[in-house]
Amino acid sequence: MYNNERIRIYSLIASMLLIGMAFSPVASADIETYATSETILIEGSDEAILYSDITFAKLNINPTYSNIDLKPGDNNEISVTVTNKDNKTITLEPKMVPTAYQQNLIDENWVSITPSSKDLEPEEKVEFTIKVDIPEDADIGDYGASVAFTDDTMPQSYSVYPQYINAMYLYIEVWTPPNIQIQTSYIRDRVESGEEYDYEITLKNIADHDIEIDPEFDDDQWSFSSRYGTSGFAFESDAMEITAPSVVKAGETAVVNVHLEVPEDARGTYYGDIDLNIDDPSIDEWDDEVSLNFDVWTQPVEPYAKKFTTQTNDPITIKLSSSVYNYDKWMGTGSETETEDPSFDLELENGSGNVELKLIRTTYGGTVSLGASSYPPWEIDSAGIYQETLESYVETYETSGAVGEWTLNILPINIEEFDYLITIGDSE
Repeated sequence: MYNNERIRIYSLIASMLLIGMAFSPVASADIETYATSETILIEGSDEAILYSDITFAKLNINPTYSNIDLKPGDNNEISVTVTNKDNKTITLEPKMVPTAYQQNLIDENWVSITPSSKDLEPEEKVEFTIKVDIPEDADIGDYGASVAFTDDTMPQSYSVYPQYINAMYLYIEVWTPPNIQIQTSYIRDRVESGEEYDYEITLKNIADHDIEIDPEFDDDQWSFSSRYGTSGFAFESDAMEITAPSVVKAGETAVVNVHLEVPEDARGTYYGDIDLNIDDPSIDEWDDEVSLNFDVWTQPVEPYAKKFTTQTNDPITIKLSSSVYNYDKWMGTGSETETEDPSFDLELENGSGNVELKLIRTTYGGTVSLGASSYPPWEIDSAGIYQETLESYVETYETSGAVGEWTLNILPINIEEFDYLITIGDSE
């Protein structure tokens, strides 16, 4: 539900900026402070207008916004307390009013408010009940509007809709449980130029009817560039091919296959999306996208050279360590291609030529996570709880030492990065 939550937050913030946060003192208990504060400039005007010059009913509304999640056919009630902070009687006639920057506006027929009107004496408070009934045929999506208790508005609006002063914001997410379970929303892997890789996205239809899908690549490169701060990509989406059925039958599982052929000249990183285009109202437009992230790695042919100097004839110990990220286990998103074991090809030389190195120790380690969240919902029980997502590999060498200049040549094999430690004398 991450993308739905993101839409909800954006929508809420935008609306609150317009109806509440931009004039937040209006919705607070300290309404008199608002009426006597400093001047503001009204958009489109060169004149400064005092807040105190605006005539409006002074109310305290609690809460000033409400978020609810409902399925089609469901209903819910919200209680809103309104207190008269003015020195006169105020007539309240709550009504639904549109608010800018909404994905969908709430249909006023979905909402009933009781009481429908109320004459409120100074310092008197009243509790309104806002009942929301979602019809059975309502479309899935995010809805927003405001409940205005008076007709007071700001003299200049920042949108096509008036900015009601005495109002609360109402957000509704209309949803249904997804009929298709998606194994993963992210594919990440380290790939090598010139190699081929295969990936699977597993879909399970838990509904009692067939559901059509039409997976395709989303090549909005501008969006990816702004999102990840990069101006270029290692390759284009035409380096990949999607093979998938057009229908996921009721109660069955289907696999979307992604085949990648990394170009020989590929360098850098690729970001992208696969839009599964699941034709079912239970799936939000953002929730059927699978993000792609490939780091192109090339096996070096030239070694890394490290020069150092010794002042004694003590033995030399060289320790090389690397970390290997198991992308096929991290979030369950890697390729089925078998990864070769890491190793190092070393040469140590001084003024006399190459020196023989003796491998005295090889160490394997790892990081194991106790969790099955990266597995499909229908496989959690059978997957087990142990996931080794990070493996370490260490080689330790020794050789006789001598005073002088040395060069250590290190060629890492099947390794993304490594650490080295050169010890002169006792290594313990």
